[in-house]
Amino acid sequence: MHKIRLKFLTILNKLLIPIFVRNEMYNFLSLLFILNLIKIKKILPKNKTKFKAVVLYRTGGIDDLIQSQQIHNKNILYLSCSREFFKLIFLEIFDLKEKTKLADFKFLYDKKIFTPSKRNKYKKFLISFINILKKKFNFDIFLSFNFLYYSERDLHEACQKLKIPFVVLFKESIHSEIQKKFFQYTYKKIDEKFNGYKIAVYSKYAKKLLIESNITNNKKIDVVGCSRLNESFSYRKVKPKNQIIYYAIQDNRGLPTPLFNSFGKAFFRELKYDSFFNSKLNWKKLHLSTIKVLKDFAILNPDIQIIIKIKNGEEPNKKEYLNLPNNIQIMSFGTGHRFLKNSKIVIGWNTTSVLEGIAANRFILIPYFHKKNLLIKKAELKLGLKKSCYVNSENDFINKLNYLIKKNYRKDKIYNNQYSLDYHLGNSDNKAGLRLNKFLKKNLNWN
Repeated sequence: MHKIRLKFLTILNKLLIPIFVRNEMYNFLSLLFILNLIKIKKILPKNKTKFKAVVLYRTGGIDDLIQSQQIHNKNILYLSCSREFFKLIFLEIFDLKEKTKLADFKFLYDKKIFTPSKRNKYKKFLISFINILKKKFNFDIFLSFNFLYYSERDLHEACQKLKIPFVVLFKESIHSEIQKKFFQYTYKKIDEKFNGYKIAVYSKYAKKLLIESNITNNKKIDVVGCSRLNESFSYRKVKPKNQIIYYAIQDNRGLPTPLFNSFGKAFFRELKYDSFFNSKLNWKKLHLSTIKVLKDFAILNPDIQIIIKIKNGEEPNKKEYLNLPNNIQIMSFGTGHRFLKNSKIVIGWNTTSVLEGIAANRFILIPYFHKKNLLIKKAELKLGLKKSCYVNSENDFINKLNYLIKKNYRKDKIYNNQYSLDYHLGNSDNKAGLRLNKFLKKNLNWN
């Protein structure tokens, strides 16, 4: 029923929003927006509703909110609305087609598409629309998960004008050293700014990055940690099965390639990373080598279940995933941390899933048999793991898999250094959910 409603709303929005926007029919647009609001049932308030929060839904960000508020929410009614609602308003005012490829990062840089006059028109429209919406539906706060979304940039300012808190729960801050350099350089060069109310970030590193990049100031940003680690921490009480989970290595994880592809080589000339630009550095070979090792291990150990979790939406019928042994399963949907409960060994590279594996206290293996130089070292996530967690050859990989799968797992022993949980996710103490709840309560009212 829920999926049917969402499909109906998608069709209705595409049909009506352009008409309502062109004719400045704010009342009808407000009613349509209210129709789009859906209660987030997993985090309904335990007591009588006192506040209403509109969540501009994103799958990747909602997990932190749910993990925190399932435990701590007393009186906030959370209502989700698809981010597409404001995208459709944006596209109509900017005279753009739905299939137009727009880059969030280039919002302040591409003046040909995002012209000042169009932005001003969009902002004025949003102020009029939100002002009427607030009278028809008295909500207290907007929540989103990234300050860079192009259709929400001017919504931040509109809400500031109307004194409605627009709060961002920012999670895109798990970076390698080289990513940090590129992000900071880009933020400064395009004069990136956050014009909303407050930002919650995972870590002290993330806060420092945003402040030093001149995106926001110290008063507007709080460190709360990664709440969704709560579920991973809970798995410490569960003795895993003899199962292996491999979080498939993504080609560009830890690399600034997406930024380079967006802005081009000339944009980053002052960084003097020509050797990087001229190379075809990616982790594809490392991924294929890992698949080969797992296939060999699976054939020799048919009783051991191996799961390969690929990115949501990725094609599971790629060449490397064909003709696998029966005890290897490809999973292409859902969150990755759910596989930690029954998995004894976690394999990954430059991924949050490894951090979640550390929180779950699982045995960690990092494929590390690629060519190494100073540049590649800068593209690795800081993890602080023991040397034995890194595998330096295919034979070393097989040997460590054999050793760990047979090793007795003790629930009372901590197997990994917790440094990375604090540095990247700000949650080595498993109290991020409580900190996020305090942050939300503090910012429900305009001050």
